[in-house]
Amino acid sequence: MRDFWEKIKAYIRKSSSVTVRIGQVTVSRLTFIAVALGILAAGAFALIYMVYGNREVALHYERTDMEPGYNYRENGGVIYYRTNEYYVSMDPSRTNRVSLKEAKVAPDGYDISPEVTIVFIGSSGQIVGPNGTQGEFIMNDGARILSARSGRRHAAVLYRNQYGDMRISIMNALSDKPEVTATVAVAGGEVVAFGFLQASNSTEYLWVSTIDVNQFSEESIVRLYNCDTGGTMIFYSASLYNQTIEDAVLTNNCLYLIGTQDIIRYDRLEEGFSSERARVRIYGTKVTDCVEADDGSSAYFVLTPLTSEGEVTHIFRLLTVSQSDEAWATVLQMFMPSPVITAFIQDNRVNVITTESFEQYTYAGRSQLSLPFDDTPVRAIPYAGGFLLATNTAVYRTTVS
Repeated sequence: MRDFWEKIKAYIRKSSSVTVRIGQVTVSRLTFIAVALGILAAGAFALIYMVYGNREVALHYERTDMEPGYNYRENGGVIYYRTNEYYVSMDPSRTNRVSLKEAKVAPDGYDISPEVTIVFIGSSGQIVGPNGTQGEFIMNDGARILSARSGRRHAAVLYRNQYGDMRISIMNALSDKPEVTATVAVAGGEVVAFGFLQASNSTEYLWVSTIDVNQFSEESIVRLYNCDTGGTMIFYSASLYNQTIEDAVLTNNCLYLIGTQDIIRYDRLEEGFSSERARVRIYGTKVTDCVEADDGSSAYFVLTPLTSEGEVTHIFRLLTVSQSDEAWATVLQMFMPSPVITAFIQDNRVNVITTESFEQYTYAGRSQLSLPFDDTPVRAIPYAGGFLLATNTAVYRTTVS
């Protein structure tokens, strides 16, 4: 090996002493070789840029089997709705074809996740599990089901018992006979929202938001239950006044409660969750998306102003909330020339759907793309790798490339 390097150094010394004449200029052979390699590298980069750098970025549409004009809902990446004859669902990250389940009767309610479907009417219901298993259930004492939610491995049913008290039954959705694994007694008010949370394919949680109006001011409380340990309650928020908690978001590092006034942050601990760590005012807006930063240092929330029916907004905001020991938050507000339909985050970019175009921005607010739509969208729902774009005549899987 030493002989090899000695030969290389000898060649370099020799090349430095040997000259090459180019027109009226004399240079060393080593300089000539370096210049030649530089020219070749520049030519290669120029070729790559011509092939790829100048390639036009465009919107690509693929029509789906979904029908336009319905009230689409989303759960865990699955988009679904109901017709008079079917429960229609689709995972747009995998296909443009819908899945149909026959609707034999008009239900009181239903919910569909990637793995579980629950349908209920009166005091009875049916759960379809991830393996296609179907099981029916009837509530004890003929209790009427008020609402239901589908998770990954569980389903939850909200009902009022014979004494008028609210209860939530957590059911195992993986067997052909739904079994109640836990019953949650809801105390101190009415249930206004509940659902399942899961981060990084870990434990599945049920969160429940209640509100008590029999106070001088509205009092909201949120509870969190571990579905994998028999419904053990692992989180109980302090009283939150003058607002309703409408949603909850779980990242790898934090739990966020999204209210009508604030976003409240709690840190994930080995034994559960911390007390309140930070609070950010969001009054007058709604959260359309939330994504944790790749390094876990912060979370990004996309906000749009609340509007009444028939009103439009031209504004979206990007709220950055620290997940470190130092509690801080920043907000970026952008004005769009066309009315904003929705905004969401994909691939570390903020994508904004307006009535006329697709707009893309960095987290710092720098414009990256502006592409006009072929038709006027009325609804847009993001999925992994793209977004569903609904017009008055069709629903498309839409990607940018």
